[in-house]
Amino acid sequence: MKVLIADDDEVSRLTLSSLLKGYGCELHVTKDGHEAMAVINQTEAPELIFLDWNMPGINGVEITSLIRQNLIDSPPYVIIVSSNNKKEQIIEALAAGADDFITKPIDGLFLKAKYAVAERILRVQDRLINTNKMLEKLAYYDELTGVMNRRAGIVAVDIEIERCIRKNELLAVALLDIDHFKHINDFYGHPEGDKVLKQFSKHVQQTLRPYDVLCRYGGEEFLIAACLKKRDESELLFERIRSTVENMDMEFNQAIDVTTSIGVCIHQPSQHSKVANLIKQADEALYEAKGAGRNKIVTVPD
Repeated sequence: MKVLIADDDEVSRLTLSSLLKGYGCELHVTKDGHEAMAVINQTEAPELIFLDWNMPGINGVEITSLIRQNLIDSPPYVIIVSSNNKKEQIIEALAAGADDFITKPIDGLFLKAKYAVAERILRVQDRLINTNKMLEKLAYYDELTGVMNRRAGIVAVDIEIERCIRKNELLAVALLDIDHFKHINDFYGHPEGDKVLKQFSKHVQQTLRPYDVLCRYGGEEFLIAACLKKRDESELLFERIRSTVENMDMEFNQAIDVTTSIGVCIHQPSQHSKVANLIKQADEALYEAKGAGRNKIVTVPD
């Protein structure tokens, strides 16, 4: 754990340093508020901070207040250190955002207990942050394939519509369907079908540009949105995707041939269409591509 000590009193500073060295933490020691802020503002900020109340430049309570104004994902645990243990001063420190308060002269056993509490709370905080990140990922990304889910994808397409209108560019909105996917599930089994979905999304993602939109729209259907300068870029992009899928090496327990049908709708920047309307047109084009024998691309308008 990275720990910062900020204290202009040399005796107090050395005492704290000496005691904390025994805990195996990474220590950073400063003599005033400005030095402390320089350490706090580093990319890898300290997780636990001991701040003397009275320091030249910026005092400990002022630093605490500045820390709490900065809404970061992993806020540090702050302990104010002071020789004054009056109730009013402790309340002021806690109101500024301090997590704890310790008085001078510093007692080793008392410090050990405070350190253990800080460590425990920081561990809980880390678990909560990781859980929230996982929940956020589940809210926006498809668990099986790792690409955006339907809800996030629709929002992303809406953003792309506005972006293309501003840039006066075309937007290709496409629905892709894995051909005969029900047969793959029925004949090879659902675990193999899941592998096909993962490999399909991986290969399509690698064919797209980093800023293009790809989401799992539902089942074996995927939605793509890509800003384009010219219409023929759409033909090249989706033919590349169709060809990539057709030539995928899908050998798991046995070889599986996979192809995709693609329905594309081209949105003009002057149209200001809604997402639902573009997807509806892409779906109609997809239906036509499947009706033409699958492994085809149909674009509307022609």
